[in-house]
Amino acid sequence: MKKILRELSNRELETLDIIQKKGLITKKSIQAITGMTLTTLNRVMKSLEDKKLISEAGISKSTGGRKAVKYDVAQSGIYAIGVDMSRTYVRIVILNLKMTILEKKEFFMDDSFSPEKTVEKIGNIIDEGLLKLSIDKSEVLGIGIGTVGPLDREKGVMINPKNFFNELWSNVPIRDMFEKRTSLPCFIDNGTNAAVLAEYLFGKGKDFKNIVYVHCGIGIRSAVINNGIIIRTMRDSEDAFAHMVVDFNGEECSCGNKGCLDSYSSINAIVKSFNSILKNNNNDTNEEIKEEDYKKILELTVNNNKSAVEIINKGAEILGVGLANMVRILNPQLVILYGPLIKNYKLYYNKCIDAFNKSNCLNNEVIFSDGGEFKGNAIAVGSGLIVIENYLKKTSIGGK
Repeated sequence: MKKILRELSNRELETLDIIQKKGLITKKSIQAITGMTLTTLNRVMKSLEDKKLISEAGISKSTGGRKAVKYDVAQSGIYAIGVDMSRTYVRIVILNLKMTILEKKEFFMDDSFSPEKTVEKIGNIIDEGLLKLSIDKSEVLGIGIGTVGPLDREKGVMINPKNFFNELWSNVPIRDMFEKRTSLPCFIDNGTNAAVLAEYLFGKGKDFKNIVYVHCGIGIRSAVINNGIIIRTMRDSEDAFAHMVVDFNGEECSCGNKGCLDSYSSINAIVKSFNSILKNNNNDTNEEIKEEDYKKILELTVNNNKSAVEIINKGAEILGVGLANMVRILNPQLVILYGPLIKNYKLYYNKCIDAFNKSNCLNNEVIFSDGGEFKGNAIAVGSGLIVIENYLKKTSIGGK
């Protein structure tokens, strides 16, 4: 199947891409988009049908004349795998060309997980999933890895991901490791770039030109699409927005500056601040809270613990101010917020939006979304989409 896609003509690729993105579309609509003559389009469509890449999938409503046939991409015979490799968990999905999740599995990581152990476990899960679905590897286009930067996408290397578990996660040739383990092509990109691509093409952002995706977790990660193009930062890092300075004399940040947004609004910062209060209060009855146990602070917030409420509210408010600054610069039409803090504490999202509205003095019009279309699956689905886009567009989105 990979060879078939690589050998498609530009017109065949263009048509297949339109049908994949639009779904249930008539020849007349495709012709309006592409400008092809009906003779040419018929030839292209027949070729795609013969290759079992598209098929008839319905009939349009009659407007008085003959009902038109609608087409869609094949739901079987061609697949992609998406892997969301975050700082605390890994989520693996198997997708068809319609971006339907056919199988999903996840596991949590701790400091015992070396790159080798992680790749082996993911490889085993992929093998089990393909076997369960009776999918042969020849039908799989490849694996997309959405992970934490900074990255060298061209070489497929995780350079030195922040807040990972141990010193082994430095200059890891993750793409080569996956290709060796699975015998499948592998594509790598930042997780938030994968998420924003999924939302832009198939989710809440499909009707907009400019969107922003912000993941609120151990650190603040973000991605931007402007006029259909992913805006890439230096070394493909995800934390450019996270290190926007919001208080010149503020908290010390891991980057060396003071007052970065990440030093107030991330799980890492919230846990650090809460533990500092425990220490200053000489509270010997409670052990320090670890990052992975951050939900304990959220529970205290729900129960109106004064310190917890103050820290969480401050983090949310500062994130809202940072978003107001970002919106002034980038003028997005849609901002999607997700991640553990948004998922597990609704008031964090609400407080953040309230702070944004108070700081939005230019009254920039922007729509906010709590999680977008794909919620917790956005990075994994977007990673699989990166694989498909590399075949349909013949462009290097994920560094191959």
